[in-house]
Amino acid sequence: MQSGPINWPSEARVQGRQESAGNPLAGSQVKARLNVLSDITANKSAAYKLLGIQVAITVITASLVYVLVSMTAAYSALLGGFAYIIPNSWFIRLVFRGGAGQLTPEIMVSRFYIGEAVKLILTGIIFALCFYLVKELHVGALFLTFIMMIVINLAGLARMGT
Repeated sequence: MQSGPINWPSEARVQGRQESAGNPLAGSQVKARLNVLSDITANKSAAYKLLGIQVAITVITASLVYVLVSMTAAYSALLGGFAYIIPNSWFIRLVFRGGAGQLTPEIMVSRFYIGEAVKLILTGIIFALCFYLVKELHVGALFLTFIMMIVINLAGLARMGT
């Protein structure tokens, strides 16, 4: 899962920070820092909430597939959902680790790049393990649930951005 958009400080807040660089407790600088910290905290909460929603939808989907199709399709759907959720939860954990006071935009951007690369690798490994270890696999259910998680993530990100 990709995390939601980070509300970086506005240009005016950054300029205010630069103007008051000599005074570490300048009012505009403190206000800007508090705004950034509250934005990071809000995005962290929203990212974990979206992750919880994805877990719930994956389990509900697998249950419905079990009732309507078969046990093989159900556990394949569960694997497809978790093939998206597990790397995405690692990504969220990496990007938001540490206190909000330690997170600067530069640190978060570097964590985003590292997190996306590792997320892609983990996703590939999980799919490889699914195909290697699971003897009976309903490929359609596996990939449809994975794609459904991508769509849910994009919808969640679009909603967070508004």
